[in-house]
Amino acid sequence: MSEPSQEPVAPESGEAGAEATAGPVCRHLRSKGMYVYTDGMDYGFEHNYDSTLYWCLKTMKAFGPDDDMVEKESCCRPDRPCYQPL
Repeated sequence: MSEPSQEPVAPESGEAGAEATAGPVCRHLRSKGMYVYTDGMDYGFEHNYDSTLYWCLKTMKAFGPDDDMVEKESCCRPDRPCYQPL
């Protein structure tokens, strides 16, 4: 007896595993690390720590205008409706 074939289903935008080409970070993405550094060097978003908290300048909260979480990875996707490159 043969098993029914299962065709892969592409995840919809916003779902975990959705692949999108990452661009530069959104101009509205902010983190505390952008404002606090000790050696005078501007590291911007080069360092990504597990405990980094991000917020959006449009909402001033941890979720963007599209009601999706603000994260470095998701705020680099041009397919996000509120994304504006630097």
